[in-house]
Amino acid sequence: MSTNRPSVTTTATSVWLTSIYLAGDDVVRRLWAHCRDESGVEDSPSKLIYLAVAVAVAIAAGVFIIGVFNDAQSGVPDPVAPAP
Repeated sequence: MSTNRPSVTTTATSVWLTSIYLAGDDVVRRLWAHCRDESGVEDSPSKLIYLAVAVAVAIAAGVFIIGVFNDAQSGVPDPVAPAP
């Protein structure tokens, strides 16, 4: 005997998933609004700090790459021309 109606479990699950989706949507919207809020934020100090960190990382990466290159360069033998 089939009535083609959804069961109570299916209905409860769909209601639960809908409420979770709407709650997640609300959280994402609030987070987006909070991240876009620029009231009371002074950009200059934070930008300078980020720039200083970026320059320090770039210098460290350059020193590391040059060191690895020099180590690898000293381990490569001089090329020898093939004998005819």
